[in-house]
Amino acid sequence: MDWRLLLLVVLVVYVAGKAVAVWLASVAAAFAAIFALATIPAAALRLRRRRETPAVLPPITILKPLKGADRGLYENLASFCDQDYPELQLLFAVASPSDPALAVVARLRRERPGCDISVVVADGRLGCNPKIANIANAYPLAKHGLLLLSDSDIRVGPGFLRRCVIPLSDPRVGLVTCFYRCADSRGLWGALEGFCVNAHFLPQALLAGAAGLRFAMGAATLVRRSVFDRAGGFAALADRLADDFALGEMVEKAGSRLEFADVVVESIPPDAPGLSDIFRHQVRWQRTVRLCNPAGYCGAGLLHGFSLATLALLIFGWDARLAGLAAGLLAAKALATTAIQRLSGWRQPLVSLVFLPVSEWLSFGAWISGFAPGAVLWRGRLYRILPQGRLVPIEDFEPAQSLPAGPLTVEP
Repeated sequence: MDWRLLLLVVLVVYVAGKAVAVWLASVAAAFAAIFALATIPAAALRLRRRRETPAVLPPITILKPLKGADRGLYENLASFCDQDYPELQLLFAVASPSDPALAVVARLRRERPGCDISVVVADGRLGCNPKIANIANAYPLAKHGLLLLSDSDIRVGPGFLRRCVIPLSDPRVGLVTCFYRCADSRGLWGALEGFCVNAHFLPQALLAGAAGLRFAMGAATLVRRSVFDRAGGFAALADRLADDFALGEMVEKAGSRLEFADVVVESIPPDAPGLSDIFRHQVRWQRTVRLCNPAGYCGAGLLHGFSLATLALLIFGWDARLAGLAAGLLAAKALATTAIQRLSGWRQPLVSLVFLPVSEWLSFGAWISGFAPGAVLWRGRLYRILPQGRLVPIEDFEPAQSLPAGPLTVEP
């Protein structure tokens, strides 16, 4: 938490005086409550559309970057192998021959001998983004004209790909992306992080999509290979932290449209993250959003009505009208997150709603800290983030401008 910025906010609220602070907090709380309620029909619009699956399903290459054997990795990867889809190629990419993820893939290949699975082990670096460098190593082996880029912590249902390809029936669509929710969280802090995703990010993304905004999300992105190459390929993503957002921009600049699949995939978090880990992750994401979309980031302050209201109450004392608005906002958010989870096919335990006030303040603290310059810790390395989410490593690091020839191992 950047305490200096928080103290600055407290000072500004105090200097503004009770009347101004209560009025501003009331406006923010009312706006956030209306916004929360609006996410329910937006979710129904995006997730309850059922369009006809194409008669001919084009073959797909799935590119998966792997690092470590995280919780649920076997089940995550198996969910992609077990798709109700006629022709798939799965390419798994790791940087080290000693990576424990290789044992998981070996088990997967033993138990599913009919799947077209290849593993690429290579330490070639293309830029600063290790995930992009990893899958760029495997890309030359891709066989098909549709590419699915998906993180290793994602789990899907058997009809996932059939629903993803539907928007590509329109030749103007070059990329299809998927909404995601956090599933199977464990521990107190894990549940809190899951609630931050399910109650804050997911509703906002659904409403933005229903309002006509288009952006790519890294959980699962299906892109035409011809469009991907024309837009710049992995070289254009090599130094971007928000590589999913950058990919969406690239595709649009290449003259193709983005569309959303009417499916929500599951993100499986690691075991027992600590509160500091969760907060660092939130701050890194907030800083990236600010650098990619400064105006939208500043405007998102209105969505923190509960935190602003409770802050005003703490500084100036009880105000029945403001307290009522804060309580109404919590009720609206509780209703919205419960409804959206049901629309996405999952029943959220009602007991999890106790995390809502805490998650509001966690998100508010991360949003404030997102305004501060400074380094972020990502995959064990410190980076500065430049405008447009470009990464610059703080310690000495010389990324290759093109992938080196060696060492490369391919297991077909």
